[in-house]
Amino acid sequence: MAKKDTPSLAERVEALEKEIDAELDRMAEEQRPKGEGCALPADSMRRMWLARAGGNLFHALLVAKGKFT
Repeated sequence: MAKKDTPSLAERVEALEKEIDAELDRMAEEQRPKGEGCALPADSMRRMWLARAGGNLFHALLVAKGKFT
């Protein structure tokens, strides 16, 4: 029986970080206030979530989803 070529834990974490990063970008664009006089850049939304999460990308996703206080 041949051994499956499975990615290492570090490779899986790196792939998950990329996926979360893309999801945060998507959510920031979707949730940011838009309109005349109240526009907020999507990048600002990401920075606020990351700040609330202490810089942890995984926790920032939970903050963005409203599941982390």
